[in-house]
Amino acid sequence: RFELEHGRVVGFTIQLECRLGDDDEWVPVVRYDTAHGFAHCDRLHPYDPAVKTEMTSRSYNEALTLAMDDLANNWESYRRRYEEWLCQR
Repeated sequence: RFELEHGRVVGFTIQLECRLGDDDEWVPVVRYDTAHGFAHCDRLHPYDPAVKTEMTSRSYNEALTLAMDDLANNWESYRRRYEEWLCQR
């Protein structure tokens, strides 16, 4: 989801969700968004609080592009890491 004003991104949320195990529910694994007034990435963990990292991009347009590229290129490693965390308990 993203919001545009005069061709510029003014807010967005992009999230990697995966189906894990035998469960048919989608589980959020990584989320990029502009909540709290700045572009950031939340690395979601099944048992611990999310780790929030601020993005250092020049604009929300750039941040959205970087977020989409990151998830497209690294979704498998994010999924694998989340599955490993699930096995730790």
